[in-house]
Amino acid sequence: MRAMLVLVAAMLPLPLAAESPECGAAAEAAWREGFSAGVEAVNAQMGAVTAQIQADVQAQVNAQLARIEADRAEALDTRLAEAQAQALAAQGPVAAPTGMPALPPLARHPGGGIAPAAPAAPEALPPGSTITITDPQNLPPELFRALMDYAAR
Repeated sequence: MRAMLVLVAAMLPLPLAAESPECGAAAEAAWREGFSAGVEAVNAQMGAVTAQIQADVQAQVNAQLARIEADRAEALDTRLAEAQAQALAAQGPVAAPTGMPALPPLARHPGGGIAPAAPAAPEALPPGSTITITDPQNLPPELFRALMDYAAR
């Protein structure tokens, strides 16, 4: 700004004698040319300064956003860890199972393939057992009756 004032003050037309009109026109043309050059120089400086200010502000904003994101992620991790700790504490101690469940013995199925061997009595099945019959035509009649009796009770 100061450079512009000095430039404008230096280009002010000097009082010229009234008898030389061509001197006044030449001085005015020189003044206009100098003024235009000064405006262009100031605009060029302002453009560079504005670009630098924008870059500095963007860098500050990016740094602040990165800090906010890091703080948010840390707070989220802390809250998640606290919630997990509370859930585990509310669940109480975890006891290991006393024994592994035993699979029934397997036998070759008359229709082909291997299937669990049918117990001698359906009552021997453990509580909650599920039986899926995939091919009822190959089911022995005595097993079908035993299963129906078991389901009826």
